[in-house]
Amino acid sequence: LPDLPTSCPCGTADIQSHLHILSECPLYEEHRHTLLSVSQDLSPAIILDTHKGLEALAEFIAASNAFRKTSAPPPPPR
Repeated sequence: LPDLPTSCPCGTADIQSHLHILSECPLYEEHRHTLLSVSQDLSPAIILDTHKGLEALAEFIAASNAFRKTSAPPPPPR
């Protein structure tokens, strides 16, 4: 999506990478507990390469609306 900025709306990262969203971005802090339940150090190898990790990732994405290319902030926690 060449017309969209690559920086994160949180203002702390020049590039909004998947690692930034999963482990650093303050916009998703309140939803990160789901990922931390399967990997205390938020290891991409565990989150992306294990069944439990992928389930947690799917829950994280559904709850936070992470990885959408919009300017809207994530929804409030349920």
